[in-house]
Amino acid sequence: MEWIKKGQLFNPDGSLWWSKKYALYPSPYYIPEKNIIRVFYGTVDDNFYGRTAFIDLDADNPMIIKHDPKEFVIDLGIMGTFDDCGATPACAVNVKGKDFLYYSGFCRSHQSPYHIFSGLAIMNKDGKYEKYSKVPVLDRTNLEYFDRAGQSVLEDNGIYKSWYVSGVTWETLNTKLFQNKKMPVHTIRYATSIDGINWTALEKPSIEFEGDEEFGFGRPWVYKDEKLFRMWYSIRKKNLPYSMGYAESIDGINWVRKDNEVGIYVSDTGWDSEMICYGAVLKVKNKTFMFYNGNNQGATGFGLAELKN
Repeated sequence: MEWIKKGQLFNPDGSLWWSKKYALYPSPYYIPEKNIIRVFYGTVDDNFYGRTAFIDLDADNPMIIKHDPKEFVIDLGIMGTFDDCGATPACAVNVKGKDFLYYSGFCRSHQSPYHIFSGLAIMNKDGKYEKYSKVPVLDRTNLEYFDRAGQSVLEDNGIYKSWYVSGVTWETLNTKLFQNKKMPVHTIRYATSIDGINWTALEKPSIEFEGDEEFGFGRPWVYKDEKLFRMWYSIRKKNLPYSMGYAESIDGINWVRKDNEVGIYVSDTGWDSEMICYGAVLKVKNKTFMFYNGNNQGATGFGLAELKN
């Protein structure tokens, strides 16, 4: 693969009280009847509380912003819920004729920095997203007790399939990149559902670590073409910033890492010169696009790349 970078696409200007900085986890959703690509993103206020908003892009030229609503679509949860400190997007998908928006709910903790679990919002008849529940659709288990979020969901032969970030444990890292900092060890796991709400997960990780340097995988993004499931994910290492990884699977369960084929890397200068992460891939009108974050995990907003044919 070879991705042609089109440039930085969007970064908040800080004029909105709820969107002072960051445009995290760009999550594209094609709406053909409007000829737009709606990109959901997470953004934070001055207290680093995250909310979900979106912009609409011209499907023929996604570098053109057609609509920036200036309002958020998913707010913080009420006090004490799993998302009372943040609600940032994971992916949008149509489930049995309804528009589902999966999101990651953040709750700050005293001993560990945070908990993150996957929530769900469903579009109502007025075109607004309403939270399905005050509790997550991917809740804690004995194996995954602090993080089950960042879902990528697709429908395949009547079954909804999901790959998500799975927290294993916390480690205190003391490296040139992390000075005595508590960091989560993340893998990626697979789950299935018949309704997009109730999920059954496999214990076996989808992607395995390679070497002692790797300690985490960020938000996976999966789509299926005629032959393969294809996954993009972010690789976290002890002494290097985030980079993008890529894997392929015939059945969605057993994956082969092909990181050397990912085809997108940091630029020499500019907004994505230090890292590339949280890539999300969408095929529209025979073109394939990647929306991704750059430096400091979204502090410089997100950009666009197009797959070279």
